[in-house]
Amino acid sequence: MTIITFILIIGGIALQPIHAEDDGPEYTISKLNINCQIEKNGAVRLTRTVTYHFNDYADGLTYQQELPKTNSPYHVEKVEVADNNAKLKPIQQNDSENNNTYTVTQGDKDDTFLIKTYHSVKCDNNVTIRYVFTMDDAITNYADAARLNYKVIGNDTDVTQKNIHIKFNFGQKSLTPFKAWMHCNASHTQNISAKDGTLSLAIKKLPANTYVETDILFPKSVTAQNPNVKNSKIISKTIAQEKKITHERELLFFLNYCLLPLIIIGYAVLRFLIVRRKAQKARILKVGEIPHNFDIPTMPVGMANALLKERGSVFTGETVDKFNTFIGELLQLHNEGKIKIESIVNNYEVLLKKSGPQIKDDSDYQITLKDSSIINGKFSKKEDIYSLLFYVIGDGHKFTLNQLRKIASGNRQRAKEFLTALDNWFNEYLSTVEKQYTISFADKISKNNRKYLIATLIILSVWVIIEVSIFDSGKIIAIALLCLAISLLSVFTYHRNTNFNTEGLEKYIKISGFKKMLHDTSNFKNSKLDDLTLWKDILPYAAGFGLAPKILDRLHQSFSEAEFISSFHGNDFYYEKTDGKYFYVKVRITFSDVKSSASGGDSSSSSSGFGSSGGFGGNSGDGAF
Repeated sequence: MTIITFILIIGGIALQPIHAEDDGPEYTISKLNINCQIEKNGAVRLTRTVTYHFNDYADGLTYQQELPKTNSPYHVEKVEVADNNAKLKPIQQNDSENNNTYTVTQGDKDDTFLIKTYHSVKCDNNVTIRYVFTMDDAITNYADAARLNYKVIGNDTDVTQKNIHIKFNFGQKSLTPFKAWMHCNASHTQNISAKDGTLSLAIKKLPANTYVETDILFPKSVTAQNPNVKNSKIISKTIAQEKKITHERELLFFLNYCLLPLIIIGYAVLRFLIVRRKAQKARILKVGEIPHNFDIPTMPVGMANALLKERGSVFTGETVDKFNTFIGELLQLHNEGKIKIESIVNNYEVLLKKSGPQIKDDSDYQITLKDSSIINGKFSKKEDIYSLLFYVIGDGHKFTLNQLRKIASGNRQRAKEFLTALDNWFNEYLSTVEKQYTISFADKISKNNRKYLIATLIILSVWVIIEVSIFDSGKIIAIALLCLAISLLSVFTYHRNTNFNTEGLEKYIKISGFKKMLHDTSNFKNSKLDDLTLWKDILPYAAGFGLAPKILDRLHQSFSEAEFISSFHGNDFYYEKTDGKYFYVKVRITFSDVKSSASGGDSSSSSSGFGSSGGFGGNSGDGAF
C-alpha cells in the first residue's frame, strides 16, 4: 500500500464522526413522539413519548431538558411509564428513589432540568415513558411575527433514535405569515410548511448526539398573551440568517462528505489520464478484433498459457487450466526428445461374466525420462512434478498412467502431493512471465494504475458502507453511491487496457490469435496448416488450450489414416484412440481422478451538529441508568 493510499484511508476515517459511549445499560430508542402545543402566553407544552428496548438490566431512565433562559419557569405535569405493550400509568414525584417514582432537579448546567425516573427494567424488555411539561419564555413576539427557535431534540442522546414523529399545534388554522425551517445535521436542512394549524415532521433515523432544531415564524395572534415582546422586526432578519446557515452547511457538507471521495476519484482519474495515451496504443482487443495467427508459437506451452493468465486473471475472465497446460508440455517435451511417450496396446484381459465373456481393455501409456534437466532442483522430490512422477510414482526411469491412476483409488496423501507439485510447476511459469514481462514487455505505469483503481474502488466501497450505516439521508447516500458509480465506471472503462507495452501486447495478441485460429478453423486441409507434418508441433498447444480432441476430430475428417501414419512417423498416440479415447482425454481423466481423490471425493472421473440558528434545547437528551 502506498503512502498516498494510506493517507486517503486515514483521512476517510478521520472525517467520520466519533461518539464516546458512557457507562450504563445498553439500550436503543425505537420510537419517539413529540407533541408541542403552543400556548397563548408564549409557553410551550411538551408531550414527549419515548420507547426504549433494553439489552441489559436497568434501574431507571433520565431526560434532561435545556430551558430557553437560565431562570425560565417550567412545570413538569406528569410522568407515565409502561413495560412492553402495557398501558401507560402515571407515577409519583418524590425523593424516595423507590420503584415507579421520579425526581425533578437541576441538570448538569444552570439552564437545564433533569427528570430522573426510578423504574426497574429487565433485560430484553421494552419500556415506554411519557413526559408532560411546560416551559415559559419559549416564544418571542416581534413587531411582524412570533418566533420559536427550539431544538426540539437535543444532542445529548448517546444512541441512534428511530421512527421520530414531531408535531406542533398552533391553536388556529389561519397561519399568516408563516415560515419554518428544520436543521438536523449536515445532510438535512429544509423549509417546512404548516397545514390546518399544525406542523408535522417525520425522521426515520437520527444518529446519536444529533439535534433537530426548528426555527418557526408564525402570527402573533397565536401567542397574543405573550409577555415576551420586542418591537423590532424579525422576518427579514431570520430569512437572511437561514440563507447564511444554508450556505455554511452546504460548505461543511462538502468538506465532510464530498471532499474525500472527490480527492480519491480525482487521483484515480489523473492516473488514468496519464497512461491513457500509451494504453490506447496497447489496448486489449475484443475477441472479434483479434486476427487469426497461423504462426506456431516459439515459447513453451506453459509459458504461453501463463502469458494469457497474466493478462486475463482480473478483468477479461481468461481462464487457464493447469491440467491441459501440463498435458501440452508433456507433448512438447516428447517432441524435444526429453521424454518419450508411447502407447502400450493389445493388453487385453478376458473376463468371464454370467452374461458371457467380456474383453477388458488394459491399454496404457508409458512415459520415459530421457533428459534429467527437466527436473527442478529447487524443489524436493515430492514438490517437483517430474521428480514425483518419475522417482516417487514411477521406478526412477518411467511411469504409466495406470500407476498414476492408482493414486486415485487409495492414496489421498500422494494425490495431494501431486496437485501441490503441479501448482509449483505452473507458479514457476507465472513467476517467469512476471519477471520477463516486467523487465521487457510490461507497462509498469499501466499495471500500477490498475492497482490504484482497484484500491480506489475498495476505499470508496468502505466509505459508502460507513455513510449508509451511519446516516439516514438520501443526499449523503446518493453522493456516496454516485462516487462509487464513478469509480466503477473508471475501472470498467479501463478494463480493456493492458499491463503490457506495445511489444509485450504483440506477443499476447499472437498467442491469442493462434488459440482463436485453432478454435475457429473447421477445415485445416484448406487452410495454411494443410501440411500434416506441422501438427506434431501444433498439437501440444492445442492440448494446452483444451482443444486437442475437437481438433483431432476435424483432422480425421480432412486427412486419411495413411497420411497420419506417414506424417507422425510411429507416434500414433498423437492421433489414435484407445478404448474410444484420445491420449489427451485419458490423461485428463486420470488427473481429474487424482484431484477428486485429494479432495476426499470418490475416484470416478470428473471434469473441470453544525449550522444552528441558535435555538435553545441543545443540551437535552434521553438516557438510562
